[in-house]
Amino acid sequence: MLRMEREIVTRMQEGNQRGHSDPMLVSPQVRLATEDRHQELNAAQRQAVDEVFLSREKIVGFDGVAGAGKTTTLAVIREGVEAQGYTVEGFAPTSRAAQKLAEADIQTSTLQKHLTLGAKPDTGAQRLYVLDESSLASTQQMHEFVTRLHPNDRVLLVGDRRQHEAVEAGRPFAQLQQAGMRTVKLEEIVRQKDPELKQVVEQLARGQVVEAVQSLERQGRVHEIKGHEDRIAAIAKEYAKSPGSTLVVSPDNRSRAEINERIHAELQGRGVVSKEEHRIQTLVPRQDLTGPERTWAERYAFNDVLRYSRTSKETGIERGEYARVKSTDAEKNLLTVVRADGTERTYDPRRQQGVSVYREQEKVFSPGDRIQFTAPANDLKIANRELGTVEAIGQDGRLSLKMDGGRSLSVDPREHPHLDHGYAVTSHSSQGQTADRVLIHVDTDLGAKDLLNSRMAYVAVSRGQWDAQLFTNDREKLEAALGHDVSHSSAHAPEMKPEQKQEQKPEQAIAPQREIAPRHEQGPNLGIHL
Repeated sequence: MLRMEREIVTRMQEGNQRGHSDPMLVSPQVRLATEDRHQELNAAQRQAVDEVFLSREKIVGFDGVAGAGKTTTLAVIREGVEAQGYTVEGFAPTSRAAQKLAEADIQTSTLQKHLTLGAKPDTGAQRLYVLDESSLASTQQMHEFVTRLHPNDRVLLVGDRRQHEAVEAGRPFAQLQQAGMRTVKLEEIVRQKDPELKQVVEQLARGQVVEAVQSLERQGRVHEIKGHEDRIAAIAKEYAKSPGSTLVVSPDNRSRAEINERIHAELQGRGVVSKEEHRIQTLVPRQDLTGPERTWAERYAFNDVLRYSRTSKETGIERGEYARVKSTDAEKNLLTVVRADGTERTYDPRRQQGVSVYREQEKVFSPGDRIQFTAPANDLKIANRELGTVEAIGQDGRLSLKMDGGRSLSVDPREHPHLDHGYAVTSHSSQGQTADRVLIHVDTDLGAKDLLNSRMAYVAVSRGQWDAQLFTNDREKLEAALGHDVSHSSAHAPEMKPEQKQEQKPEQAIAPQREIAPRHEQGPNLGIHL
């Protein structure tokens, strides 16, 4: 990590030095012509466009507060840069963020897909790479990205250092700014149409969580409901008042699923969702498994479903394959899986990268339900977390969907089991979304304390254009819970104290090898030929 951080910063600093002799990104003639065509930009957006066009550095940051109109600004930047002769390509660490970036008419894919495709040959062409939601990129991803750059490539790192950081280690976007990366700022909020709510978002952007919570309370936007079931029911009832323009944010997946089920039932009672119910076997991610834990055989359970995103010559497992866990040997750290064709593979999980782990769970869907995909469906050209509405469910179980982007799809859940209700999302999934109003669930007694923090508060509240309502079990603990700081540390951070370092995981007890059960004792077949 020390080496990668050093090399990322060095690449940026070398680009800064080279910038003394490099031309501006866009010539004065093209810059003026482009800006004159876009009178819709406010003064702050116009200033940001101007600064990007005038930049000479290889890597430039574009740090804007939530709701400042970064996508609108990027569309103008893309237009001017293309007029200068550059090819513009966009990336983002999440599918949802990539979709948002595409609204700026930038050819976009996920950062992970770009890295998987490997380095491109140097053709001498001029390219501008736009990496959106850069705060979500890890040190390893950023290192791999910048070390592949060619001499004529330039980079615009777009993000908000105050929003969520990467799940993996590192905080390169913030670290590059601290190391002197030229950074264009955009700090005038345009999303919030309600002046009082805009003031709250501005306070959260400045890190003034206590003042923001007090402002929300004065505005009547904080609701204390101590009982868990009563609180979930209140959120569902509030959602049902205006389902077409409301987003629900809950920090953990368990409460998110509970809210989804309650909203489904509430909308059924109001006739918005059909009472015709269809039970579907879905795949739910095992949230308890971290990346490092996936390298330990004993952390897997019998009948876990594995999805492989990378081909392995050593195991012979192909990208896109599914398999079920048959047994584990903790002493030898070996995992035995059954593939779709019935053959078995035994391997050391340290030797197989790109594995997602799921458990089967039955969910109930009805015509009228909001639905989301929880994994990409490449054959359907569906991105992870893409949303739609169930229009009909056939006798064969196929779902007729109307996606939010306007497309109509027919989906067989046996072939695409990564489905969930789309009413409530986690804070991480909400980043980049906009709704008329947002309902936020804050349980201060939540066991996973790190899920409640200042970044979650800032991201969640800033989703709403007109309204944001907080539902909590304890008003007195709200400020402390949402004021919690979960910012990553860099490997170079000298200020880290010994007690702040993550404790090493203790030796795990050796579990006995577990054999596969007879077919009749297994869970229901996924329908993906396992």
